[in-house]
Amino acid sequence: MPGTLSPPDILASADLPPVRSLDDWATPRLQSFPLSAIKDTVIGIDAAHYLDRLLNTPPSKEPLLSALGGFPFALRTHIENELEAMQSFSIQPLFVFNGMDFAARDKSSRDWTDSVATVSEAWNLYHQQQAVRAVEMFGNSGAVRAESLFRFLQKILHANHVDFLVAPYAAAAQLAYMEQNPKRFVDAIMGPSDLFLFDVDKVIVRFDFERSRFWWLSRHTCLEELGKISADTFVDACLLSGSTFLPTFPPLENQRKAFGIRDTTSMILTLGPSVTAVCTHYQDEPQVQQRDYLDRYRRARLAVKHHVILADDGQVQPMDLDHAPSDVHEFIGLRLPEEVYFYLSRAVIGPRVLNWITAGEIHEYPPLDNGETAEYQRLVREQLDSYRTLSFALLSQPLSRFYQRKDILMHCWFAKDTDKTLRHRDLIPAQHEVIPNWNVKEDLFPHLHPGAAGPPGSLSFAVGSLGDSDFVSHSITPKDSSKILVTKPEILSNALWRLLQLRGYSDSQHTLTSWGTALLAALSSLDAVDQLEEAVVIAFELLRLNVLDADHVFATYTGAAVRGSEADRTNSLLVSHVACLGKLRHKPIGFTGPLSRNLLAFHSFAWAVREGLRDLLEMTLANLLLNGDADRDRKDWSELGLDLPFIDDNDCGLGIAVKSYLDELAAYPDPTSAEAKDTAQAKGATEWFAHSIDMRGDLEIAFRLWDAVYKGVQAAGKEVKSGDRWAEVDEWLRARR
Repeated sequence: MPGTLSPPDILASADLPPVRSLDDWATPRLQSFPLSAIKDTVIGIDAAHYLDRLLNTPPSKEPLLSALGGFPFALRTHIENELEAMQSFSIQPLFVFNGMDFAARDKSSRDWTDSVATVSEAWNLYHQQQAVRAVEMFGNSGAVRAESLFRFLQKILHANHVDFLVAPYAAAAQLAYMEQNPKRFVDAIMGPSDLFLFDVDKVIVRFDFERSRFWWLSRHTCLEELGKISADTFVDACLLSGSTFLPTFPPLENQRKAFGIRDTTSMILTLGPSVTAVCTHYQDEPQVQQRDYLDRYRRARLAVKHHVILADDGQVQPMDLDHAPSDVHEFIGLRLPEEVYFYLSRAVIGPRVLNWITAGEIHEYPPLDNGETAEYQRLVREQLDSYRTLSFALLSQPLSRFYQRKDILMHCWFAKDTDKTLRHRDLIPAQHEVIPNWNVKEDLFPHLHPGAAGPPGSLSFAVGSLGDSDFVSHSITPKDSSKILVTKPEILSNALWRLLQLRGYSDSQHTLTSWGTALLAALSSLDAVDQLEEAVVIAFELLRLNVLDADHVFATYTGAAVRGSEADRTNSLLVSHVACLGKLRHKPIGFTGPLSRNLLAFHSFAWAVREGLRDLLEMTLANLLLNGDADRDRKDWSELGLDLPFIDDNDCGLGIAVKSYLDELAAYPDPTSAEAKDTAQAKGATEWFAHSIDMRGDLEIAFRLWDAVYKGVQAAGKEVKSGDRWAEVDEWLRARR
């Protein structure tokens, strides 16, 4: 017989449980079995649930992640250890990721509002030197969401030959279909309580490989212990309690005491037995009226019953297809072509731009630093428009005229009453007409020196080849249906060449522009071992947006240099901002060391631009594929998406390391002396960043990144208005390296 356990962190670990009152109530009702009971089985795993647990429970929880950005330093090790343990127990995992947002999904701002308040309080505590409380607040802020780590996990799974799938919409619905299908694609499911909405009877909530056991919860047990209620009442209680499908019923939130699933069930049974009757009883409540709660409930109920999944024959269709209404789009969303869903399912493209164009709206939420600076808000509201409209245009061109003419409304958290409309149809010339002549086959690829550029399909190869006049003269290649692109290097390289032209680094004749020439100069100076080409490209995008200069000091945020003259502090900040684009090499353990909200704010700029570039590159690839420019009879779909650049976020740790080093130098009578440099570097390695792998080496990498960007600034000439200022900072830095 299974043992009944009540480990407190198993269900109530995520900062936002899927069904917000069920998990705490259900934790004591979990049952345990030895892992040998599921030997030689396929277990479907909800990827968001899996990542939530790792992000929010020890030993994998890294509390300072929201203060650093990037990916957790130890997460890869934890994931790979668990994958290895699954293999040792003959468990075959199949991870399923959430895809697009469905129309009925709860898009409440409450979650990020709470997160913003917690992050602000954490920084206040940090500046008051209350380190322990600050770390706790950062760790409980919920600012880092599982969705931001989907690509990170997908790369690890692919590298370890573990299967995964991206659902059209909710992973829970896809997993339920896979378990309930007569072909039994999975034997059991590990995931959130949302699964109970889809008639899943037993859900694994956690593995414990050290104890060789797993914990699971039975839907039948929940129904029995809630008073032998019906399945419909249980689903209604879960929905009204609050989940990803529906916000919590306002009268429950307004209670003075915390409510539980029993309270929700009692409310339905007392006032109901239907939710319609419950809403009618509270129809005069202002929040019930404002949210039009009964209508939202009905949409959520239909979204559960007829959720759209990827069927075993490859069709994207509603569950209970025979009884599905004709207006599924009202509660799921506008339909896209099957081919687009296929690319999403194989992680060739992500869901972000697809969400925007089907919903007709963009919701911009605060970044990790809370986005309080006017500079960041201007970036989000105005300067990123070119990335967005280009992405919309590229995706919509192969689709129906409806999408080609569809406007997109943008909502920003800091300007709730001033929405903005984006019109990609106004782009002149149309972007698919700008890049039709990039269909270069491998036999025309230039033979670049291995030390000067990466392999075909890399950024350095794409830019470097544009510096080869012989290649450029032969690169104008209109589409030939008999010679479409076939190999992965051909597809990735042509996607990158198209991106470079869209971003103005090359012109219609494939000749480098002044910015392209500057980018080539910067990339040509890099050592491939340092892996800095993406950092350089992002630096150039930030330069062109006029946000990478000595004037952007984010004076409202603390954490900048504090020693030396004003010139010293300003110079240090610019160098540190550039260093934020690199990565601190760190042992697989949570970060301990100094923090900087100033540098985290700059990280937010880099993150936003990287996301914009990634969106644009994905839509460039999607446009190429949807137009039949490449062979679509292939097996390397996931590799196409995962091998594209701009997939990895970086933290601001390297920027903090550089800032700390330069600030420490300013404390010495002669900050340029060899003794001062050596002492400051040793102090950084032993006191500030004790878990860094090679502090001295990382400083050298940061300075080589500076050299590359500065070389590009020199080559750009008048394109960079603050070029003289960069020269002053370079001379200042040279004496301190």
